[in-house]
Amino acid sequence: MSEQTTAPKKTAPIQLTGENSPRTRLARRFMRLLGALLIWRTTVKVTHHGVQNVPRQGATILLFNHLSQVDPPLVGGMITFRDLTPIGKEELLHSPLTAWMVHFWQAIPVKRGEMDMHALRRALYVLEHTNDMLLVAPEGHRYKALNEPKEGFVLLAAKTNAMIVTVGVSGTQHFKSNLKRLRRTPVTLNYSKPIRLKRKVSRQEYRAAADEVMYYLAAHIADPALRGMYSDLSKATMEYIEVVE
Repeated sequence: MSEQTTAPKKTAPIQLTGENSPRTRLARRFMRLLGALLIWRTTVKVTHHGVQNVPRQGATILLFNHLSQVDPPLVGGMITFRDLTPIGKEELLHSPLTAWMVHFWQAIPVKRGEMDMHALRRALYVLEHTNDMLLVAPEGHRYKALNEPKEGFVLLAAKTNAMIVTVGVSGTQHFKSNLKRLRRTPVTLNYSKPIRLKRKVSRQEYRAAADEVMYYLAAHIADPALRGMYSDLSKATMEYIEVVE
């Protein structure tokens, strides 16, 4: 009786991003048009500065303070010369209203409160093998003002030498109340010059590096009341980060 050999179990492939899929490119184009119709041209009035600072190529993370559900489409919608892949909480998959957006845009859902290795691998793939940017809310949730961030974006930047462009968002905290009154919401978006980690940082230094980036983000938020625990800009340092000229 011959011995049967068991084939090695194959690892599930990493899900590719939009630039690898014609269907996803088409879906993203449709959702951009939908966003322009329902948000940018009808419910908000956007003033933006510094979009030209966003690199046209190279590993790039867009980091924004998260005030409202409309922040991701607004922050990404102002950039017409490059596509992006958002990272969002896994709970978005539990609502039919948002699950289809995550699916068709090929966003990366992440499990909060744990090290989600699948999400990490997908995020690294985006930065290392595509020209998509990563869109990240560093706090992992919406807050009324800047709060303590998760350190995942520092890990991604450290492993890929990615540039980080911070986007200060102001005004969207009034979006829901203005929508009920059928008023357009004035919104200000400030895109920073890109920064990068000066050197390879150790795991023990992630928190200090994350705080430096958060102070840099705070400096680009037009409304000082939204800077939260990073309001005192005199405490900002640049030991771990530098501006990319």
